[in-house]
Amino acid sequence: MTQTGSSKIRLGLHTRLSLGVAAVVLLATFAIATVALHLVKSNMRASIAAEELARVSAIADAIDQKFDSRRILLQTFGGTVKAQDFQADAALQAFLEKHVSLRQAFDNVAFLDMDGNLVANLNGAQAIGKVNVKDRAYFQQTVASRAGLVSEPYRNRLNGLAQVAITEPVLDHAGQVRFVISGAINLKERNVLGTLTDVKFGKTGYLFVTTTDGVVVDHPRTSRILNQIQADGGGTPQILRALAGFQGSSEGVDEAGVPALYAFDRAESANWIVGALYPRREAFATVDAIERGAWLGALALAFSAGALALAVARRQLRPLADLHRHMRFTQEAPEDAPHDEMAQRSYTRDEIGDLARTFDELMEQRRAIERSLAHSEAQVRIIADSIPAMVSHVDASLRYTFVNAHVRALHNNASLVGRLMPDVRGPADFAVVEPHFLRALAGETVIIEKSGDPALGIGDRTFKAHYIPDLDADGKVCGVFSMTFDISEEVKIRRALTEQETRLRDVTDSIPALVGYFDRQQNCLFANVRARQMAGLGEGAPLQGTTLRSALGRTIYSQLKPYLPVMFSGKKVRFPVRAPLHGKQGYFQVNLIPDKNLRGEVVGFYLMSFNITALKEAELRQAESELRLRAITDNMPALITYIDRDEKITFANATSREWLGLDPAQVLGRHIQEVAGREVYVSRQPMLARALAGERVEFESRTQRAGFERITQVIYVPDVRTDGLTHGIFSLALDITALKVVEHKLIELARLDTLTGLPNRLAFNEYLPDAVLRGQLTGHALALMFLDIDHFKAINDTMGHAVGDAVLAEYARRLQACVRGTDMVARLAGDEFVLVLEGLGTPEAAAVVAEKIVQRVHMPPFVVDGQRVDVTTSIGIAFHRAAGSSATATELLARADAALYNAKAAGRDRFAFFMPSGESNSSSDSPTRQEH
Repeated sequence: MTQTGSSKIRLGLHTRLSLGVAAVVLLATFAIATVALHLVKSNMRASIAAEELARVSAIADAIDQKFDSRRILLQTFGGTVKAQDFQADAALQAFLEKHVSLRQAFDNVAFLDMDGNLVANLNGAQAIGKVNVKDRAYFQQTVASRAGLVSEPYRNRLNGLAQVAITEPVLDHAGQVRFVISGAINLKERNVLGTLTDVKFGKTGYLFVTTTDGVVVDHPRTSRILNQIQADGGGTPQILRALAGFQGSSEGVDEAGVPALYAFDRAESANWIVGALYPRREAFATVDAIERGAWLGALALAFSAGALALAVARRQLRPLADLHRHMRFTQEAPEDAPHDEMAQRSYTRDEIGDLARTFDELMEQRRAIERSLAHSEAQVRIIADSIPAMVSHVDASLRYTFVNAHVRALHNNASLVGRLMPDVRGPADFAVVEPHFLRALAGETVIIEKSGDPALGIGDRTFKAHYIPDLDADGKVCGVFSMTFDISEEVKIRRALTEQETRLRDVTDSIPALVGYFDRQQNCLFANVRARQMAGLGEGAPLQGTTLRSALGRTIYSQLKPYLPVMFSGKKVRFPVRAPLHGKQGYFQVNLIPDKNLRGEVVGFYLMSFNITALKEAELRQAESELRLRAITDNMPALITYIDRDEKITFANATSREWLGLDPAQVLGRHIQEVAGREVYVSRQPMLARALAGERVEFESRTQRAGFERITQVIYVPDVRTDGLTHGIFSLALDITALKVVEHKLIELARLDTLTGLPNRLAFNEYLPDAVLRGQLTGHALALMFLDIDHFKAINDTMGHAVGDAVLAEYARRLQACVRGTDMVARLAGDEFVLVLEGLGTPEAAAVVAEKIVQRVHMPPFVVDGQRVDVTTSIGIAFHRAAGSSATATELLARADAALYNAKAAGRDRFAFFMPSGESNSSSDSPTRQEH
């Protein structure tokens, strides 16, 4: 039987593979060339657009610098005018005409009085008195804000020219605006951009400038200046986007419908929009030419590569059958085949031989990995069993797949793997945790605190459970990991702390007095419950806005006010006041106790007011008040005693039971030393002697009894009777322990910046005057640095306040790492920091530290939550020599601030010195500044 012609034509494996490889290479080469060409074309277009935007951005920055330099020029000139204190307009005109150099920056400079009248004019005095600009918005805004600005474009009323004005106020010695300096710049002469107008985009592209309201500031067609950009068909969609806030590059069409590439950026000083139009045909001409040539080359390369691949593949695929047989033999070999048998195999010295060798090596590595995996699983088991927690894993059906030794021990070492969680934990315990496991299966990490299962004998324990979703490679939840820790001891500690804080508040609220704390401005910062009731505030109501006057009322405040100066001088003051009480006259004893800082300055005061109406009435009716007095004193949380001249106690109230552990009857007739102990008696003997001599004595005392330390305010009142002799002492001891604790906490919190841990403005204001004084005493110089973070507002606005706070904290840490332990680093507010360096010899020493700070802040970059944040800093330095200088702390801070302004004006990421004019070679009255 003969074969048909079609059956005789049969392609072998080599031929099919060769043809397939050739086809694949042909298609791959063509596809790669197509993709590469597309990428190159896209990148070149993006590069051209980026270049246009970069040039526009550079021009916008140049405009900002031009306006900034002109504003600084006007500020300096205004400072000179203020120093001259001209009293006549003629003198001011003559002074202005001497400064002809101003014409290099402005087309005209004029002085305007507060009524908007022209009083001095650089272009000649003939216009004086003929112009009034009081209705101009830039004049009104400058007077109102007392700060310079760049005006909106306007038309000059004398010559009709389109102009913008840069203004600067001249203040008198009282800080009021005396003159407004106006520097005018003509728009039609295109001197706003200067040489930047020569920048071209291709042959027919051009640059233009508008305000954010669409008013043309600069344009090749000067007739359009001061007109709306939308006029004459100029309102293209791209320009309208830029007016709406867009910055960047985009493609569109121009007024004539020609495709073009646009780029826009903002000049922040004048709030102008700088735009460029680049015809698309000119911008992408080179790209189009490259594209045509590349297509021809790619086609030729694809056919050449396909033919070559066909020839090479047919020759190189011959050993493929040998490799196939070798792989089948290796796969069918037993796992325990000896390694030396593998080592004796020979391989051809080509790619197929390399593949055979690699295949054998991979098979051996696979067997080694399987052995290592078994070992790793055993190690993981040991680690999980050693963790002081119950660790388990369940699959999506809540069936246990893993438990560690602690879980097994809790269930009496029963076999749990493979069992369902409801069967293992029981219905009651499973009902508690089921909702949380379902949340974890939904992809949420859950942390809960729960009581133990009484059925397992752990009902008295508290546990914290972490339920963590087990995600596969596709992000799908396939189970839940559970880690449960025993936190019973931690819970007990938390409860104890809560109870202690409650007791502390209860102690303060239990004092039978109005207790409050006020700052130097008499604002209330703390009040116990009685003080809140008197001020009409609820228990949880905020104290903000409550003052000493509003809390006490006009009647009591008028009696207290004369004693405030004495207290603010640093002395404790105690005095009685009278006020209506329940429809009759009431008597109160007020104690003002100054709160001093470490330098002895009064920063606030404590107020304690006791109602002594009952005591006053008891004095008037002494014969019948003995029982009443006993009842009152026994119910006061203060230790009240009477000590006779033999220093024996003849009266004690019921507080002696709590404080001394003795009943009042056990105290009577006993000597002070016997009751209070020798140490206390010796410490109080001088005060007892003074009181027995007829002097009222007040002092604070610390005592310990039964392991409890008590701080008391003790008052010894001599019992001077009508015969003029002192018969004994009335002793009143008030427990002020809680008040002292609150006082200490308030003192600490008032001087610390909670975000960075640095001293705050209050601590810095206390430190700097002392540093200046130390420099005067020792003769050493000091340097005050004023620092802030460049563009910090942009970091907050773009990345969020949380990132901004992290940047501030890291910035503070780097500052501290750059200085000595004796140097003062403080945060004033926001991103403003100060640094005080003492004991310096020369300004170069301060420059070394400043350079170190600039470099340390710049590198390495800040990284917050995985995000890189580029941070730089600017520093202003005021170097102060103690000898022959009377500069105050406030003046030093102002100098450092001025130097910081110059550092920023010079481009940021640098430092600048401020030096008085007497130390420079400059002949002007303005200070000389050194920038680095």
